[in-house]
Amino acid sequence: MTVYDTARILGVSKKRTEEIIREVRRTIHRDPKTGKIVIRTNGWGKTAGNHSSRNGTKTRKTASARRKASR
Repeated sequence: MTVYDTARILGVSKKRTEEIIREVRRTIHRDPKTGKIVIRTNGWGKTAGNHSSRNGTKTRKTASARRKASR
């Protein structure tokens, strides 16, 4: 049974099946040195919307802000 067969049995459209397969291929790859299958972490291909709540704000105080806070 293939991925396509499983998707068809579950009622997933052909177009959506192709989208899912493309996404999985972007996320998972085989390590050339070890030959093991590796899942890429967030550091590799960040999607739009990551950390959207922090856009435009600093996540860490600057040195001068830390000095002021410690007075």
